[in-house]
Amino acid sequence: MKSLFTFVFIIGFFSCSSKIQETDNNSSDSLTIHPVEIIDTSKFEYEDYFKLDSYLSKFQIKDHSFEEVDFDCAILDYPTDRQIEEMKKENGDVDFYTIADDNQYYQAIAIRIIESIGIEKIIVSKQFMRLIGDNKTWDLDLRKKNLPPWNIIFFKKTKEPEIISTMDLTVEQAKQFFELK
Repeated sequence: MKSLFTFVFIIGFFSCSSKIQETDNNSSDSLTIHPVEIIDTSKFEYEDYFKLDSYLSKFQIKDHSFEEVDFDCAILDYPTDRQIEEMKKENGDVDFYTIADDNQYYQAIAIRIIESIGIEKIIVSKQFMRLIGDNKTWDLDLRKKNLPPWNIIFFKKTKEPEIISTMDLTVEQAKQFFELK
């Protein structure tokens, strides 16, 4: 009985471990799950929160734990339950709800803009996203620590994706990115 317990424990232990593999962002090899990367935002300017480079994953992701997008759309990103709990701990409940209310307001305005010009929108639910363009693929880690949990990503297969500030989004900006008149 003791050896059976030891055997089950060892099998369980090794089946829960995962490997992290560093890679370039355009590799199509198998993917590996990795912990949330931490970004040093103490040196960030406001614009850095909306640079694609800040979101590119430095690791390959295994296990199909990514969402794949291969069509023109606006991708809506909302915080996960874990991110919400972290924000509540960092800011306190009252400040968190003010932050969440403000972000939801700007996100709602951005959604109305996107819908008004006929752009398809999707909501991302996973940490990782693979954007497949005509000439390049981007692997994004949307849950990197210290990056904004509310975002919109504009994706068009013929150009580089853009991380959009919902607070600053205009109809003209959306039309320009998606090349609409």
